[in-house]
Amino acid sequence: MRSLLRLLLLIGVIACVPPIVGWMRGGHENAAALPAHGRPVVIAGEVALNVVERGSGTPVVLIHGLPSSAYDWGETPAALADRGHRVVAYDRAGFGYSSRPAPADARYTYESNAADLKGLLDALSIDRASLVGWSYGGAVVQTFAERWPDRVRSATLVGAVGPGFEAREASLLDRVIDSPFAAQLLGWVGSVPPVSRAMTTASLNDAFSGSAHIPDGYVEFTRAMLALPGTLDSFVWEARRSRPENLRPQALRAPSLVLHGEDDRLVEVAVGKDLHAKLPDSELVIVPRGSHMLPITHPALVAERVHRLDQAAGR
Repeated sequence: MRSLLRLLLLIGVIACVPPIVGWMRGGHENAAALPAHGRPVVIAGEVALNVVERGSGTPVVLIHGLPSSAYDWGETPAALADRGHRVVAYDRAGFGYSSRPAPADARYTYESNAADLKGLLDALSIDRASLVGWSYGGAVVQTFAERWPDRVRSATLVGAVGPGFEAREASLLDRVIDSPFAAQLLGWVGSVPPVSRAMTTASLNDAFSGSAHIPDGYVEFTRAMLALPGTLDSFVWEARRSRPENLRPQALRAPSLVLHGEDDRLVEVAVGKDLHAKLPDSELVIVPRGSHMLPITHPALVAERVHRLDQAAGR
């Protein structure tokens, strides 16, 4: 959700006069909105991924976006479990309750996330899985499928980034992310509740394509997750190291589905159409008036489409 930074210019001005806003600081009063931990699964050295599982049957692994967590999938995991699947959602390294590896050059990239996904499948004794990649997670799935094609039963790309995602001129937001003070400034924003709440609401308004679609309590939940130590640093590193133009969706040979909201304001529907055109064996489903948050707003649709694809891939 790069739009999380849309008010940074204004905030930079406010930050110049800390005495005026000092009274607004409220710490992490939103900690009560945090969800329960899953279970830690060690994948490499000291890196442990927080995993939330439910159901049994053919495995479906959910790979979240940026920034996000295993808890952002709404009712989609339950709907998949009801359809006879072992559903694995996990916090990618750097987010949620998973480890925060040091930002070495090989970390916080599509490639490092793909390697983490392989490590997770190995640790859970899953030989092949249907993968569901949402937004940035879609880039992880594309990268994983290129390296380990035999581990992919099917692939669903939900509002996923693709090679055409950054065909635009660098914006102020891009320059802020590239600055050495990005994480510190975002951390300051998080410590000023009215500003944090306003920015999070504005960001989610874009993500859900309208404030009317934001679930009750979701703003405070999102603020709480972003306030977890190291999350904003991970966000900045991944945003800086994202290279969608280098993705090769044509290497994904498994049966695939591109599921995209017609009104997606974070990853335009044209990106989904381009992905569909490049994928060798894919179906394109555009959800009328759908936003970037389809797993939350349309869980039954997402689950049913993933289930059908998984079943077809097993024949």
